[in-house]
Amino acid sequence: MTASKVMPLNPAPETEATAPESGAAASRPVLQVDGVNKIYGNGTVALKGADLTVKEGEFVSLLGPSGCGKSTLLRIMAGLGEVTSGTVKWWEQDYGVVGSKGRKLAFVFQNATLMPWARVRKNVRLPLDLEHAGKSPEAERKIDDALGMVGLQGFDNSFPRELSGGMQMRASIARAMVTEPNLLLMDEPFGALDEMTRNKLNDDVLKLWKDNGWTIVFVTHSVYEAVYLSNRVVVMAARPGRIVDDITIDEPYPRSPDFRVSTEFAGYCRQVSQALERASAMGEDRDEESQS
Repeated sequence: MTASKVMPLNPAPETEATAPESGAAASRPVLQVDGVNKIYGNGTVALKGADLTVKEGEFVSLLGPSGCGKSTLLRIMAGLGEVTSGTVKWWEQDYGVVGSKGRKLAFVFQNATLMPWARVRKNVRLPLDLEHAGKSPEAERKIDDALGMVGLQGFDNSFPRELSGGMQMRASIARAMVTEPNLLLMDEPFGALDEMTRNKLNDDVLKLWKDNGWTIVFVTHSVYEAVYLSNRVVVMAARPGRIVDDITIDEPYPRSPDFRVSTEFAGYCRQVSQALERASAMGEDRDEESQS
């Protein structure tokens, strides 16, 4: 099988995000990963036989031990990395041919990755500059809307160093939102934040997800975060990176702090933790086999 081609981030023309449709339309695949293998030049097998389908409107978390390929898989989903073999499709179409309305993705990195010399507004404007949107009234509206949705009104003239860690991540999310995406890929964006700030941003992301009708794939190391946020928690094992479990979190939204202290939440966390322990043991078993 030949390697699939990747295309630039945000492949589709600009369009306003819409809420997921009801009924059969809502079950349409947004992202399909089929038999994806990733082998680096030094022979390291980062991913082996990864299969994953994410449907419109889902919130899916990728969870697994360090080195299991979560971030590698997420970057391949974004078109930011080549595969050795296998295929990746967005909206049931191959890389390179996605261009219909309502089909745009954005990526939020693990660190805020803001330009330190630029003010918040210029940082948020960056994707529009890359699309040659200039300083049109429409571009300014998008920036204002994005800043407003993450609660950074009044901070557009601040430099990143003048913001807290949580506010920097809000600016990073606003930069992703300014293109009005439908699919949002997030690579452990809150891992470096304190628990209170992390919980608040979890709630903010859930509200944005529901309000904007996004589909989200979210990488995390936290069982609690994965259960709180997700419709599904996909568990990966390492060496080689592969998907070994897919757990449905069948709880309604909106989710409140009460959910975090409920017996249902504890039960799901136990189920996901057990799956994670099994996944970690799979990696250890392969290490022992390779040494024997």
